[in-house]
Amino acid sequence: MSTSDEKQPVLILGAGINGCCVARELVLNGVPVVLVDEADIATGATAKASRLIHGGVRYLEYGDFKLVAESLHERERLLKLAPQFVRPLKLHIPVTKRFGGLVQSGFRFLRLSRFSFGRWLAGRLPIRSERGLMVVRMGLWLYDSIARSSLLPSHSLQRVGDEGAPAVDPHKFHWLCSYYDAQMVYPERFVLALLEDARRHAVEHGVEFQVYTHHGAVFESEEATVRSVADGSPVQTLVPSTIVNATGAWGDLTLDDIEVEAERLLGGTKGSHFITSHDGLRQALGDSGIYAEAADGRLVFILPFGGSVLVGTTDERFTGPPGEAIASEEELQYLLDMTNEVVPCVGLTREDISVHYCGVRPLPYVPSGRTGSIPRGHWIHQTERQGIPVDTLIGGKLTTCRAFGEEVADLIMGRLGVKRVIDTRERLVPGAEGFPDDVKAWCAQVSGETGYAPTQVKAVFNLQGTACVEALKTAGASADRTSLPGTDIPLSFVDWVIEHEWVGSLGDLIERRLGLVLTPNLAVEAVTALQDRLVEAGVLSESQRESDLEECLSRLRKHYGIEVSVVATETSSASL
Repeated sequence: MSTSDEKQPVLILGAGINGCCVARELVLNGVPVVLVDEADIATGATAKASRLIHGGVRYLEYGDFKLVAESLHERERLLKLAPQFVRPLKLHIPVTKRFGGLVQSGFRFLRLSRFSFGRWLAGRLPIRSERGLMVVRMGLWLYDSIARSSLLPSHSLQRVGDEGAPAVDPHKFHWLCSYYDAQMVYPERFVLALLEDARRHAVEHGVEFQVYTHHGAVFESEEATVRSVADGSPVQTLVPSTIVNATGAWGDLTLDDIEVEAERLLGGTKGSHFITSHDGLRQALGDSGIYAEAADGRLVFILPFGGSVLVGTTDERFTGPPGEAIASEEELQYLLDMTNEVVPCVGLTREDISVHYCGVRPLPYVPSGRTGSIPRGHWIHQTERQGIPVDTLIGGKLTTCRAFGEEVADLIMGRLGVKRVIDTRERLVPGAEGFPDDVKAWCAQVSGETGYAPTQVKAVFNLQGTACVEALKTAGASADRTSLPGTDIPLSFVDWVIEHEWVGSLGDLIERRLGLVLTPNLAVEAVTALQDRLVEAGVLSESQRESDLEECLSRLRKHYGIEVSVVATETSSASL
């Protein structure tokens, strides 16, 4: 294999989950990479997902066995390779009837709408028919058969009201079909761990690997100049061997920016979620989630999220700038109504919503039809600019990110004549090494070794897994062991994050590094303490302090519905 000095770097535009997975695959195999994002790492759909690692049981209804099989096999890998981020989650599907939905599900499964007879028949079928016990159990049997999981139990059937079952409406629902998928609480931290894996390898093997957040790439002929978004100052000029357009829902806009002609490729739908700390709903769930069918046939998740509950998602066509997507009041009311329909004893109201968020899925452009029927797989669109290959990534999701990254990297390495020498199919994600069976005992042991309180160790463990030992020990004996107000996160760890994790703004810390945006209360003392650390580290100047704070608070208010509280609370991100 040739050395990186003999190669032109691959330029990856977009530091979301897809772009970072491609970067990791390439760097591990000796291909130099320059990764650029005009915002931050994992800013788009990656941070706005339902935070599930799943096979897509509903995709079976559309006969998409390839996607389901790939997703289930990748789910199994992630449970093994990233247990610090991916945890098993039991889900319950509430069912009312025995035989409902057989005709409609069969129609979708056989894809009869492809034929004129099928379209004629579709116009005479009821718009929807609630999926009954037989349809759901058949789907879950097929799901388990494809998965062949050694880590998760097979599906089961419970009666509503059985011990341990979530408290759904006993007057409406009679059965609960239960099965397992998994949950990734911090996809943003998962992405950072992938980049850390690439960085370690790059340093050890002399492979060029640059990550530029809050920067853009400006093209002139074959050259690309990476410039700061803030002031336009250049940091690197290169002639890339390949350009990877991994900007997700922004993909078509990116092609326009770099002057590449192509038909419309993406037609994203937006998905909104909310988080509530309502005690009654959290108790009604227990330690499992609900996957329920709404009155219009959509499927909605009601999931445990630490001490809170995450509810989502909607699926509406969106044509505006992806960064402007926000959860509308109509969407939030829809999700509230759905939750109250399933668990009516709770009586959830708009005032119970602590946080909301919305993202745009990077789906292929489909001009008409039901949004639920838009394909959810992943594709690579190949074109070129000035003789340089341009690969635009379409689709993809958290569950299949590694497989998608592998596919893209293999395409590029084949083009460059580079042989794969490192396979990520069995490669641990940093923080999974020596993962403990007893996390509480492990945290107590690390507490004794580092001098931090067990609760502080646990808070950092939740963000990094076993890699937290290195981060906590790096600060040394003189470290500030004070916790960030309202959390158990040590301020010394905040300093470590600022130094090592490509932080460029206050919002980066709050939204994507420390998981604070998804906690029920965010104290103003925490915000000002974080800003102080950024100024001390030289990331922000004193003159930028006010504008950065104003921008951060405005974004929290607009995109998450968060008004920063004046008094610090005892709520800790460690609860997640």
